[in-house]
Amino acid sequence: MRLHYLLALAASFGFASAADDVEVLDKRAAKCGIKGNRILPAYFTTDQASFTVPAQCGALCKSNVLCQSYAVESGHCRLYLLPVNTLLAKVLSGTNTYYDKACATSTDMCQVNGFRSLLNQPFSSSAKLTDNNFKGCSALCKATKGCNSFSIELVTGGKCRLYKNALVKDFTPDPKNLNLYWDINCPRGVVADSGGSLATSAETTSVPTITTEAEVAFTPFTAPDPVLTTNDPAYTPTGPQVTPDDDDEFISTYTYEEFELPTVIAAGSPPVTTGILQPTDIPTAPCLVQAGADAPFSVLNENFIPMVSRTSSIGPMLQPTAEPAADDPILNPDTLVLPAFYLSQPAGVTTAYDLVYAGSSTPQYVAMTNTGAIVLVSASTGTAFKNNRVTTIFNVDCYGRLSVSQGGNSYTWSTSGTSSTLTKAASPANNMKALPVSIPAVDSARKHKRRNKELAERLLAKRSYSDGPAPKCPSSPPNLVAGTKAGYEHGDGNFCDNLSEYWSISPFDFDGSCTVQSLCYDACADYGWQSCNGIFGTMMILSCLDAFDSWWEVIPAIACAAQASYFTGVAATSKGRGLFYKAQAAMCRCYCSSPPDTCVYPSGDFYCADVHHGSDDANCGACGRQCGPNSKCRTGECGCPKDQCGTTCLDFRNNPKNCGSCGNVCDPAYCLDGRCYVPQPGDCIPEQSVYNNDFTSWYPSFVNWTMAAYDGCTLGSNIEFSATNYLANGNSDPAVLVAMTSLPNDGCSAAMVQAQVKMCPNTAYEFSFAMGYVNKVGDSAVVSNADCTVRWLTGTPASWNSNDGYQSSDSYPIGKSNPNYKTFGPWKLHATEGDLGVTKVKKSLYVNLTAVIHCGNANGGAGRFVIRDIQMMPVGSLKKARTVGEDLTASFFLGQRDGGNDTAATSNVTEELAPYYPDQEKGAVLITSFTT
Repeated sequence: MRLHYLLALAASFGFASAADDVEVLDKRAAKCGIKGNRILPAYFTTDQASFTVPAQCGALCKSNVLCQSYAVESGHCRLYLLPVNTLLAKVLSGTNTYYDKACATSTDMCQVNGFRSLLNQPFSSSAKLTDNNFKGCSALCKATKGCNSFSIELVTGGKCRLYKNALVKDFTPDPKNLNLYWDINCPRGVVADSGGSLATSAETTSVPTITTEAEVAFTPFTAPDPVLTTNDPAYTPTGPQVTPDDDDEFISTYTYEEFELPTVIAAGSPPVTTGILQPTDIPTAPCLVQAGADAPFSVLNENFIPMVSRTSSIGPMLQPTAEPAADDPILNPDTLVLPAFYLSQPAGVTTAYDLVYAGSSTPQYVAMTNTGAIVLVSASTGTAFKNNRVTTIFNVDCYGRLSVSQGGNSYTWSTSGTSSTLTKAASPANNMKALPVSIPAVDSARKHKRRNKELAERLLAKRSYSDGPAPKCPSSPPNLVAGTKAGYEHGDGNFCDNLSEYWSISPFDFDGSCTVQSLCYDACADYGWQSCNGIFGTMMILSCLDAFDSWWEVIPAIACAAQASYFTGVAATSKGRGLFYKAQAAMCRCYCSSPPDTCVYPSGDFYCADVHHGSDDANCGACGRQCGPNSKCRTGECGCPKDQCGTTCLDFRNNPKNCGSCGNVCDPAYCLDGRCYVPQPGDCIPEQSVYNNDFTSWYPSFVNWTMAAYDGCTLGSNIEFSATNYLANGNSDPAVLVAMTSLPNDGCSAAMVQAQVKMCPNTAYEFSFAMGYVNKVGDSAVVSNADCTVRWLTGTPASWNSNDGYQSSDSYPIGKSNPNYKTFGPWKLHATEGDLGVTKVKKSLYVNLTAVIHCGNANGGAGRFVIRDIQMMPVGSLKKARTVGEDLTASFFLGQRDGGNDTAATSNVTEELAPYYPDQEKGAVLITSFTT
């Protein structure tokens, strides 16, 4: 060291020199940030990371009277006895950076290990866990008058110490010292930890917005009118009027009903608007801790520091004194797996448990010695001392608080630094807490801990009001929902305020987590007990992760996370549920939702109804308001069961004075399906009932006639029907022209049908018609070399040469072999209800009159003829009524039936019967005739 001083002195007088070709430094000003290499060694060197920051190294230089310059060199802070211009003399090549003492702008030293002089001892200290970290100790220093610097102790059970002097006065660096120092204005740290830092939340914890819903509002109750007076809307029929089959019977049986609306039986009372209280018959909430090896838990001391095994003993987890590796699990306090214990009860013992440490290959029992020390033994001793040790002395309450008793004495279990002892106490403190390895609410909080800004919306799962371990509303009546009551009171379920016996032992404040929990418990419409506990746990865990970030704060961080988990677990027991219901009772009531009105029976039981909009005859317009007999509730008013005009009850469908609507009077006085009806009594009147029997109505189609072709020919191609005037016997008569052309070997066949031709029962008819051969259209001759036949039936057969059980006439010939014009018939027929093809409407019978036409015997040729003057005339009554199925020959001649086969054949009609549209313009009637 003396040599260093001599060399420095020589350099100061210019005795030392350098090569002539190097730059000479200016000696008049302080030199700051000069790159180069020294010619003399430093008198003091430290490799503490905090001093490798130039400002920190400069502050250290200012604290030392001998220091004239300093340098940050290869991860070291070095102090020199000479200024830079003397130390270097001339700039030499190098990478180190040098500063004169005057370059230091601050005297603050931050996050540095070392010691103070014996003359500058702390004037105040705190052994609180929450103070033995940067945040707590810094806050304590700033809040304490006269404090200018502080230190924390890197040991479990260490202290926060406050000093009057700044570090520049007397600080000596020492990297092995377990005290970290800061001046009062320092930030948390000036360099990043070289190892891993504590896990933190993604962003600063934010308090979620949980607003109070508006009070449930009710429309003022208005009592309904004693009797409803109204005119109902008109009745709207859904289809055509279906008239009676027998008007005589309709007239004889026609009735309708009308009466005055009865008055109500009971007036009832308004719905309840004060709501229904929370349920009382609820499932039992689980305790935080259970006995047994399958229910492991961690033991937390009075500062919530986990207890771990020592050599033959247990004590608080130790604070690292050196920086852990980046992947060390201890740097993740939230997920750190803590040593596990469980409760075991020896046979025959019912009053106490053994506390078993499960972190070794074989179970070890926590025992108390006769001097109160805590040791581990290999077997249970039961409730009595053996070899000055006893194990079966532990109990736990539902909320995880461990207690110790033996031989009628109670003990307080406490820790100091690394030691753990039991002391007799008349009123023992429940210092030790059991924290289950798995708590559902805690697991949920950990899973969602990074959801901050939208915490309430995203974390919270809305729960059913009448389901789960804490339903907001009773299960009966169903569909109750919770709403904010009138005169609500906030904060009755605040965890911090109500559970001070638990919260008062907390070394952490958790940044307003209780405020969030209280608001959540106060919420009526949404948040459930379990969801609120999840939010509560998340907020506490996030505040822990935000409060600590350096490895030398790991024990406070672990204790904070453990306490957050413990309080979340307590909130999930009956204690928390009791607070939840206390908050709900102060804020909320349960109300009916569907139906919406809350009513109460005379017995006091509640029920739900819709008194204003429903149709409940027993709660019409008010709870318990009963409509009179033969009346119906209509949206809260007692009215008529069907239709109503004024106060008169009726049925719009049959009331002749109010037919379809109020005041619509029928004359005659018959109302049918909401429309006036004029019945036509009497028997069927026989008449000639073939309509359009000369085919004069043909445009655009033949009125009342439909046509179809049988297999082999096509309607509109080689089968056509046309309107014509037929010239014969000096007359021009309207008719239908039938033309079948390009005839195949088997000829062509067609059907011409008039549906629903009326016939009266017990009436004989004679059918006749005229046909004329055609071989000339206009002035032009046409081919007409086929022989044709026409046969009439009371229905349409499936095959042209079959009757299918219908009544049939003879086959009447026309064509080349019968080139004439004449009237054919009469065909005598009769209709009886029940016959094939006969339908009954009222007192009349109807048949589908069908002409089956066939032309053949002219391969490739054609058949042309006209049909006209179709008559089906009544000719008198039958001599006797015929029963269904009776042979008709006894009454009169019916004509042919095909072989007695009444079974319908398989249809070979190629087109369905449909209106036929002749290929003629309106008024363009063909002129047809024949020449011999």
